[in-house]
Amino acid sequence: MDDFNRLIHEGGLIDLNSHGSKFSWCNGQRGLARAWAKLDRVLLDANLMSTFPNTTCSYLQRTTSDHCPMIIEFLKDPYSYGPSPFRFQKMWIEHPEFMDFVKNVWFVPVVGTGLVKLASHLKKVKVALREWNKRVFGRTNAHIASLEENVEGIEGRLQREWDIEAKRELVVASVELSAWRRKEDIRLAQMAKIKWKMEGNLNSNFFQVWLANKRRKIILGIRTSNGIEFNSPEEIHNGAVDYFEDFLKNTNQSREFLDLSHLISSVIEEEDCARLCCIPSLDEVKEALSSIPINSSPGPDGF
Repeated sequence: MDDFNRLIHEGGLIDLNSHGSKFSWCNGQRGLARAWAKLDRVLLDANLMSTFPNTTCSYLQRTTSDHCPMIIEFLKDPYSYGPSPFRFQKMWIEHPEFMDFVKNVWFVPVVGTGLVKLASHLKKVKVALREWNKRVFGRTNAHIASLEENVEGIEGRLQREWDIEAKRELVVASVELSAWRRKEDIRLAQMAKIKWKMEGNLNSNFFQVWLANKRRKIILGIRTSNGIEFNSPEEIHNGAVDYFEDFLKNTNQSREFLDLSHLISSVIEEEDCARLCCIPSLDEVKEALSSIPINSSPGPDGF
């Protein structure tokens, strides 16, 4: 049992979510002697989970065997509908042209003042960064695969015949491949929302396992208090919108609140109250922004 558990841990295997019956085996006895258990499971590695993130396992009804038949389905992603939201990628800042590109876009004049002007600048940067990312980075996985193939080809040439030019090409290609692998690790770490890194070449596999575990927590269906079921992403989305629209409409009604001021002791000095109402200085704003951890995930606006 210890060897088997060690194999699961070292291989990064993940227990696949199952549908249908909670138990997969029954001893077939009657009365109090009957026993149920979940003995049959499906274990997947991170590579397969990343290729088929919506793989599901279903238990069917038992017939002649004491074990339930199992069906494994490789489904399309039901949550891929609609435009993908903007997400700022930390790997962008390591590109030497990033800051100059953002400055050129940011200093384009816009109409408005205050927060309206800030929102216009951010919107322009979003659109420009999307195009810049496609042009400069593209698909990192495909680029890394191309670089790996190039390195393998140069090594093959060196194995057949030594050539100083081929050796130099190998060094340049290896450095570029390492740089792109680092960018991919940064991208995966940000998607996985992990604030630490392991040493060595295991980062990508570790992040892939973490992302696969996150995908398993996606809500596939919900049931309301009145028994209505939503089983598709569109139904879940619309059901949530309808619920909160109704909830917010009801909360707008005037209600009487009890006076609890006599239960709250005055522990804040007048000076503190005055400081709370002061406009923050630019140094305080800069300090607050600088205190955000460098590996933080993007907020609702994508930044």
